[in-house]
Amino acid sequence: MLHYSNFDDVACITNGITVTNPAMVARIRGQAAHLSDYDIAAHLSNAIASSTDAAHNLAWEESQLGEASAETLVDAEYFEELVSAWSLIASERGIDSLDGLLIDVVAVH
Repeated sequence: MLHYSNFDDVACITNGITVTNPAMVARIRGQAAHLSDYDIAAHLSNAIASSTDAAHNLAWEESQLGEASAETLVDAEYFEELVSAWSLIASERGIDSLDGLLIDVVAVH
């Protein structure tokens, strides 16, 4: 299971997302303006889980089929960017760890 307790553990995770996908960052900033820290942490956690699923699917297709489908490649790229964007928003809001915010949430399988 992928677990980061501090966003600083992920080197350069927010570097470049505002350049590579400014529309996504602007959309999420607008959405996050009305969200609590808990909600932002939940969106980030969901994005991390979705990105992990997409990466596993990508690896499976590459190992079993020799190459991944275009849809799988796009999904993996999209969810990586989504994690970067939500991480940027979380950092801007001063959220440096999900531990305290999501401590009562049951693990998702």
